[in-house]
Parts: sequence; structure tokens; C-alpha cells
Amino acid sequence: MNYQKSYYPKRPVKSFQDLEVYQKLLAVSVAIAKRIKSEKVTAMALDLPVKVATAHSLRFGDQTRAIEALEEVMLNCNILAVYLEQYRDIKNKTIEPEFFEEQIKNLLSVRMRILHLQNSWKKFAKEYAK
Repeated sequence: MNYQKSYYPKRPVKSFQDLEVYQKLLAVSVAIAKRIKSEKVTAMALDLPVKVATAHSLRFGDQTRAIEALEEVMLNCNILAVYLEQYRDIKNKTIEPEFFEEQIKNLLSVRMRILHLQNSWKKFAKEYAK
């Protein structure tokens, strides 16, 4: 029996659009904007992929601001998850609870991936500085 997993290298990142966290946040933000009728929640959701693109652009020129931008994205993922929980719990009969659960799960999953991305950028910056 062969228990080895096939190895598939990740595609190289040529732009922010290649980042998995960007793609997932874009999908979550569009889903939220289509279903939630709250300007505040929609604006926050739509701003998340923009901030990832900004951080990606800053990663070499201003490492500190890039890391801070990723921190802000992670913070906003948490805040947006809270807003979605509140929106779900306010007797909202037009949107099924599964939608909220799925989007909250996606946000928290992406948040963890952003943390890993942030750590890899920090590691790269240390090596780049040498």
C-alpha cells in the first residue's frame, strides 16, 4: 500500500489576486453584501479584500505598515463575525441561519490564514534584511 500523499506545489503569488486569503475574503464580502441590508456590515465586509490588497502592496516598501494592515484585517474579521452573529440573532426571518454560520466560519478560517501569511512575511523580512 502506498500511503504517500501527492505533492502539489502552490501557484506562485504574482499579485494580491493570487492570495488565497484575498480570494476567500472577496467571496465572503460579496455574499454578505448581497444578503445583508446593513450599510455598516456591508462596508466592513467589502473593505476586507481591499485591505489585503493594500498590505500586499506595502510588504516590501513598508513592512511595518503591511503587518499593521494585516492586523487590521484580522481585527475586522473578528468584528464582522460578531456583527453577523448579532444580525442572525435579531429575529431575522429573511435569511436562514446556515448562511450566517457559513460566513462566520469562513471569516474565522481566513483570519487564521492571514495570521500565517503575516508570520511568513515577518520571516521573509528578516531574511531579506540580511
